[in-house]
Amino acid sequence: MSGARAAAFLLAGVIVGGVSGGAVATYLVSSSAPPTNAPSSTLPPAQTGGALPVASAVPGAQASEDVVGVVQDLLPAVVTVINYLSSGQAQSSGSGLVVDASRGYVVTNNHVVEDVRDTNAGASFDVVFSDNRKVSAKLVGRDPQTDVAVLQVQAQNLKAATLGNSDDAPVGASVVAIGSPLGEFQNTVTHGVLSAKGRRVAETQDIFLEDLLQTDAAINEGNSGGPLIWVATHQVIGVNTLVASNATGLGFAISSNTVRTIADELVKNGKVVRGFIGIQYQQLSPRQAAQLGLPSGTAGIVITQVVPSSPAQTAGLRPNDIIAKVNDQTLDAEHPLLSVMVKFRPGDKVTLTFIRDSKQQTVDLTLGQPQQ
Repeated sequence: MSGARAAAFLLAGVIVGGVSGGAVATYLVSSSAPPTNAPSSTLPPAQTGGALPVASAVPGAQASEDVVGVVQDLLPAVVTVINYLSSGQAQSSGSGLVVDASRGYVVTNNHVVEDVRDTNAGASFDVVFSDNRKVSAKLVGRDPQTDVAVLQVQAQNLKAATLGNSDDAPVGASVVAIGSPLGEFQNTVTHGVLSAKGRRVAETQDIFLEDLLQTDAAINEGNSGGPLIWVATHQVIGVNTLVASNATGLGFAISSNTVRTIADELVKNGKVVRGFIGIQYQQLSPRQAAQLGLPSGTAGIVITQVVPSSPAQTAGLRPNDIIAKVNDQTLDAEHPLLSVMVKFRPGDKVTLTFIRDSKQQTVDLTLGQPQQ
């Protein structure tokens, strides 16, 4: 969503409509004039002086003003992120938000800071504020598994947005998205509702983003990394990340609770360290399951190698064991091990359900630190 695309606008009927509308109005006035011999009582007497009628309150006007207040409050915290090649040429752009004014931390998406040719990071970055100030930024860390990245700029008169508790926002809540769609329409505001929570969407073949917020607020290329704001609290409850293809009003944001957890780890360590089982594996195919005499629909991963001195070896796991579950989560095409392990850290204890010699067993395992 970080690239820029050509945008076309259809502008038609403005002048024609104005002219033809005036002609119609003139015709109606002249055709409705009374005959010259009509009694004068058929028309009300002309009145002079006095004020024009005062408009009554418009239903929903307060909600509109609430949105205006949100934008005025948080727009200074929203930025455009420009990603450069080593040659100095801009290769992509997206959005972001300042989350720590004193230290200059800016949250955005990992795919906003990635090199467009591979999974490495861009060579350098600029951040453009809503008042068109442009400053250089350094990459603090990024996490492809959750699509979160943190940049840092020099802390100088910055305005920070508050990351709220995304669990508190109810479905149906009024939300605002702010960003730079198509890389050129800076400070664009869209308004909608929180359509759903807890969504799970595939970003790539191997990476599934978890605990996403769904919204019908318009999100386009370049909005990636910008905030999704709960109008009632003026707090950020999500970071916009993707839209469903071939669909209207299906945008998704990483929940603020996930963003906060990952950003804290990136600031502390420069990366997110996940719990280590210590295996190499491949996905169990239906053919393998049938050859092993397993019930139809059995899912899991087949261990191909156990790393020496790893938690897996300590727990007694062996090659050809089939791990079916981590805790209560089945490992299948929509829940690959890589995605399931996003939430676990070294030292966490998990229960693995595995199949050996067609018999189901369980083992408790304490996750370790990834080996270098």
